[in-house]
Amino acid sequence: MNMPKRLFLPTLIATVLAVSGPALAEPDDHFVIRDSEQTREALAGAIREFVENDDDWIFLADFGLAGGAITAIKVCYLPLGPDILDAGMHVGAMLPCGHIGLYEEEGTTRLSMLHPKFMTTLQPHPSLERAVKDAEPAFETLLKHVLNVR
Repeated sequence: MNMPKRLFLPTLIATVLAVSGPALAEPDDHFVIRDSEQTREALAGAIREFVENDDDWIFLADFGLAGGAITAIKVCYLPLGPDILDAGMHVGAMLPCGHIGLYEEEGTTRLSMLHPKFMTTLQPHPSLERAVKDAEPAFETLLKHVLNVR
C-alpha cells in the first residue's frame, strides 16, 4: 500500500505511540507527592474542610479525571495574588491556586501537587519569588493538617 507523503509522519507517530504506550516520567522537585492512609474521598473532604474554614483560602472545585482514577482538586491561597500580579498580567493564569491530584498506586492513596516554585521556573521575577516563599509554608500547613502530620 502506498501512503501519501503528507500522511506518513502522522501515521508513524500514532503507530509508535500506540505500540509504546504512554510516556512515563519520574516526578521531579516541581511536584510534592505525599502518601496517605486515608481514602481519596476522605482526603478530598479534609482538604475541602480545611480550605473552607480559613479566610485566606478558597475552594474552587473537585472532580474526577481519567475515568475516576484521579480526584482533581483546585484550591487558592489568596494572599499570594498581589505578588503574582506584580509580575505582570500575563502570569494571571498562575493566580494563587494549587492543583492537587489524589490517586491510588500500589494500594496507597497518593497526593500530588505542583510545588509553588513552578511559578519562578516559568517566569523568573522577584515578586514571584516572594509568592513562592509565602506559598511554601501555607501549602505545607494545609498538607500537614489534611495528612494528620504533627
